[in-house]
Amino acid sequence: MTRERVIGLPLLHSAQIKIVEHPARFKVVSAGRRFGKGVLGVSEAFVRACRGQKCRWIAPTYASDSYQSGWRVAMQLAGDIPGVVVHLQRREFSFPSGGWVQFRTAEEPDSLRGEGIDFVIFDESAHIRGLQDIWDLCVRPSLMDRKGHAWFISTPKGFNFFQTLFNRGRDGEAEWACFQFSSNSNPTIDPAEIASMRKGMTSLQARQEVDAEFVQLAGALFKRENIRVIEAAPPGLRWVRAWDIAFTTKTTSDFTAGAKVAMDRDGTIIIADMVHGRMEWPDAVRCIADTARMDGREVRTGVEVVGAQIGALQTLLRDPLLAGYCITPIQVHTDKITRALPLVARSEQGKLAMVRGHFNIPFLDEACAFEADCDHDDQVDAASSALMMLENPAGGVVASQLRANPVHRPFEPSRIEF
Repeated sequence: MTRERVIGLPLLHSAQIKIVEHPARFKVVSAGRRFGKGVLGVSEAFVRACRGQKCRWIAPTYASDSYQSGWRVAMQLAGDIPGVVVHLQRREFSFPSGGWVQFRTAEEPDSLRGEGIDFVIFDESAHIRGLQDIWDLCVRPSLMDRKGHAWFISTPKGFNFFQTLFNRGRDGEAEWACFQFSSNSNPTIDPAEIASMRKGMTSLQARQEVDAEFVQLAGALFKRENIRVIEAAPPGLRWVRAWDIAFTTKTTSDFTAGAKVAMDRDGTIIIADMVHGRMEWPDAVRCIADTARMDGREVRTGVEVVGAQIGALQTLLRDPLLAGYCITPIQVHTDKITRALPLVARSEQGKLAMVRGHFNIPFLDEACAFEADCDHDDQVDAASSALMMLENPAGGVVASQLRANPVHRPFEPSRIEF
């Protein structure tokens, strides 16, 4: 007599159940943030493994949040299912039924070749580099002998192969189905939290990250018509100058950029000046010092402290000619797109302006081409950092405060590799 085993799995909400119950062999799910993609994918793999199936779960990279959060969900589920053995080194789960779940990444595509499997799920598949080759050459063949199934679940990321797969389901291609759910489809998330998240994004970002729509963000974050040119800034504003530094003169390298920015009383961000050019170490430091003296003591100067740039800040703080000037370190903890979003949001609200000057066209050209993989983003980075300084009006630091923390000595450009 066969005994039915009862296992504990997370309760799925109605949108997740709709995906599970659909009979298609290949399913593509475009879902907003916090929809529950990871829980859905791991749960489905475990259910199938309990039935004796061989399953593989694939994330973009080992370091990705997708992999780490998925593994945590899997470990919790494994503890609730009697008889499941965890193989930590191999990152696998073996089930009493003979089924198993392998946790893999797309970092080494050849490792995804091998024996036939019953089920594979690509988590955050829109963010997997080379997804098409991985699917066509490595994974799809492994499903042939067992007529296995595949799921692709992700928040969209522009128009890439994930969208191509989504369109197969939309266009009614045999064995394919597609699903599109916004973050609001998850009833366990407070709608007020989703609304708050949406407010911190541009309209395009919200359509992608919250509504799970396929949009093209490249070159579309800033629009020329949203950046006004004014003849002069109103009097009485508080100004800051933020610097993004690159110590090199190579034609393929980044620029050093310093943006002088203030906020008007109605919240409009005004860029009054932009210093921009390729400079080696001593020239860049000298340029920042000279610009600070021209701006005057009332303009707070900020320098990004990443890598070698900490040496520039130390040198400036030790300059006796800058005594009495407010010089602030700018800590960078997020990627450039995230840092730029508040500035993009201001532009969409009609609250980003430039004082007419020589820097207008170069800044507009760079801003309108700004994206995750653009060649140059120094002026946008500098302006974004300036906005961060305005929103966090902290005072400067003195050299003794920096020396209290161990840092590398400033070094010559010849010691820096680019």
